Amino acid sequence: MTIEADNKRWSAKYPELGTGPVSAEPCISPEYFELEREHIFRRSWLNVGNVCEVPELGDYIVRDIEVVSASILIMRGRDGVVRGFHNVCSHRGNTMAWDASGNCRGYLTCNFHSWGYDSLGQLRVVPDEDNFHNFDKSQHGLTPVATEVWNGFIFVNLDSKPHQTLGDYLEGVTGNLTGGDFDKLTLVRSYKIDEKANWKIGLDAQNEVYHLPFQHKYIMPDVFAANSAGYTRVKDVTLFKRHSVYSCDMNHEHKPSPMETLIGQIDPGRTRCRLPTKSEFDFYVLFPNFVIIIFRGISNDSCVTYNFWPLAVDHTIWEIRFYSPPATDAAERLINEFGQTRTRLVFEEDAVAHETVHTGLKSRAKRHLIFQDEEIQLRHFHKVVEEHVAQAKGD
Repeated sequence: MTIEADNKRWSAKYPELGTGPVSAEPCISPEYFELEREHIFRRSWLNVGNVCEVPELGDYIVRDIEVVSASILIMRGRDGVVRGFHNVCSHRGNTMAWDASGNCRGYLTCNFHSWGYDSLGQLRVVPDEDNFHNFDKSQHGLTPVATEVWNGFIFVNLDSKPHQTLGDYLEGVTGNLTGGDFDKLTLVRSYKIDEKANWKIGLDAQNEVYHLPFQHKYIMPDVFAANSAGYTRVKDVTLFKRHSVYSCDMNHEHKPSPMETLIGQIDPGRTRCRLPTKSEFDFYVLFPNFVIIIFRGISNDSCVTYNFWPLAVDHTIWEIRFYSPPATDAAERLINEFGQTRTRLVFEEDAVAHETVHTGLKSRAKRHLIFQDEEIQLRHFHKVVEEHVAQAKGD
């Protein structure tokens, strides 16, 4: 499928972003990373999962957010409400839940001195309670974390008093994605890739399709629509205050592999839930580190999410999650497995590039990043990062 779009159209749409080089120093500076840690990750709404991971009353998951030295316990209370707490016992600061997931059937009990908390985070059991001084259990529950759910996705904010609700923080994005059947999805597979690279480098690499015909030329060289010269072109870019989405059409002249042909024959686009799409491929970046990808391909009811979790200026965990309605037959299971297997090969190529880019920038042989017009969303992302850090410097 060939498309002929005007060159340099996105800089004309967003002239305020400029066209010049962007400093690479924020990707390699330890000092800059510390500002990001304190003034982006401690103050922003961060995605930590989906409600499908805590479907039953009392279910919980634990998310360690190492960039801010926090372990977060997400639990569905007996009243059905999903809440977040610091995973820390009120007695002496011990870790409460050690498993990645579980269920609080009665009380969640600290293994140090057996203090017990209910599914609402309230302290209920204190052994030898009468021997404490002026002690009131009701004042010593688990420490809550600001937690909100949007479209089935769970977000937390580590600021003790967030300046915005999640709805206000997601300004612009909610209008595009609200109303989809995200609550019908289940987590079918997840991966974590440990990378020696800055978190922004990883996110940048995924936030464009310019590289696809080159870096992935053996796996998916012609999947996306391109111009007559073979260069990929996005169909649309929409930039919000913090967030962004780019959309692409697929190449309808793509020659499917034998496996792709088989998948198409056994399941020609069945849809079990509705996900809102702007095009055939939508890539949302929810600042700072969360990505939602909706791909209207062989199966029309699945999505993929990314979380880029920084550990240090040169160390990142790239978390990849596949969501789909539960498979009800062998065909649906095969579709899910095929999609995950093919994209995993792509991820391996991407991860190598993330690390080599970081190595190159760390040498300071090049001091700037040069973005072309089809990378306007990267220019926007770096501007938003700089605005948050600049605001923090002025606080």
